[in-house]
Amino acid sequence: MQERIGIIDLGSNTTRLVIMGYTPHHSFRLLDEVRETVRLAEGVGDDGQLKPVPMARGVEAMKMFHSYCKSTGVTRIVPVATSATRDATNQSAFLGRVAQESSLKLRVLSTNEEAYYGYLGAVNALDLRDGYLIDIGGGSAEVTSIRGRGFVRSFSQPAGVVRFSERYVRSDPINNRDFNALQDAAAASFAGVEWLNDTHGTMLAGIGGTIRTLAEMDQKLSGYPLDRVHGHSFSRARLDELIALLRPLTLRQREDIPGLSRDRADLILAGAVILQQLMERGRFAEITVSGQGLREGVFYEHFLVGEQPPLFSDMRSFSVKNLARLYNYEAIHSAKVRDLSVSLFDQLRPLHGYGEWERDLLGYAAQLHDIGVAIGYYDHHKHGAYLIMNSALQGFNHREVVMLALLVRYHRKGDVSIDSYRKILMPGDQERIARLAALLRLAEYLERSKSQVVQGLQVELGETVRVVTKTMGDATVELWDANRRSGLFQKAFGKAIEIV
Repeated sequence: MQERIGIIDLGSNTTRLVIMGYTPHHSFRLLDEVRETVRLAEGVGDDGQLKPVPMARGVEAMKMFHSYCKSTGVTRIVPVATSATRDATNQSAFLGRVAQESSLKLRVLSTNEEAYYGYLGAVNALDLRDGYLIDIGGGSAEVTSIRGRGFVRSFSQPAGVVRFSERYVRSDPINNRDFNALQDAAAASFAGVEWLNDTHGTMLAGIGGTIRTLAEMDQKLSGYPLDRVHGHSFSRARLDELIALLRPLTLRQREDIPGLSRDRADLILAGAVILQQLMERGRFAEITVSGQGLREGVFYEHFLVGEQPPLFSDMRSFSVKNLARLYNYEAIHSAKVRDLSVSLFDQLRPLHGYGEWERDLLGYAAQLHDIGVAIGYYDHHKHGAYLIMNSALQGFNHREVVMLALLVRYHRKGDVSIDSYRKILMPGDQERIARLAALLRLAEYLERSKSQVVQGLQVELGETVRVVTKTMGDATVELWDANRRSGLFQKAFGKAIEIV
């Protein structure tokens, strides 16, 4: 039976509840997410005390989240708190109020624990092997060094968007004096991190609402065709452009920027400058956004129970299998379609010249090709493409997600069109997708009856490509259907094909 877990992250600016349904080590899905802006760090002065109004907002949010978890069948609640609560001199009084009024016992994460859970979330979602992770929160910023997917060290500074906005953004629009003070404070926050000197050839990834918002702004302002911030990259030069856009605007004008939510409009400039100074300190040319962070990191301790550390050994394979399981795929049929399509791929290498990357994508598409049947048989190729585009596939970049979706989209019929996604795809991808889809389509129709009657095949290359099938039983329907669906192959490869 699937378990339900609610993970609450009480931050300095926002608090979030995510509810996950899962079977340990098998499959999981996000069931719900609730977000509330509490601004817990608002107004904290030199005495370090949380103020009464923000504390009351935090307590109310915890009461609401606890009630919601109970009413939706959540069996385990894991509430954690970060920078604002951690640094508060009246922490015990606040925690006591939360426990008394909401029945939740908040676990206050240390700076190292906060960085570690953010690392778990990001490394289980991005192809992040050697690099750095930045998490800009409301009260603090954490930078983590990662090598071989392992957590090496972290560094935390009270350089959060709420703290910095209150301290340095005092004019509207920001004047030169305030902007220079903001830049200087952000630069000073990272000045002493000596291990940021050796970043050559490594990746920078980012988590947290500030970085996701900057990615959404970049996408909306540039007409990006995919509504998906996870895996999105933007350059240091683009970040500079966004800062130049924000700097002369009033708060009211910033609220109208596409991709920028109103409750972040007053904080986004400080967040962008903090990121800018980190990228300058480490000489990073671009940043890649992870849609998963601290909350998912806490979740993976429960999902990958027994693993130390709780990391997927093969994130891409798991992610594909997880998506297939969520939509009740037919494992035996999908495995046979994969075997046949990959066999065609291997034997046709002299014609296409592709490598292991394309081979893997074809295999993953074969596993997912029929998931759209969960919505309905008719047009299930279109349903499947939609599900892939809107799923949290881990370890795949945007180009790969689009290619997987298009392979599934054209596994049954039609000529391949990539017009909507030219901004994401590379030169040669239309032909690449057409050729791989042609192989997937032939494999699908050779497994038409889902009875594995076609056991294997042998390709003979010549003026006409001849495919000799090894069958066990009557394969009349499979051969008839595969031959009549071979038009895409002939267009993509420029050769006639005969299947016998």
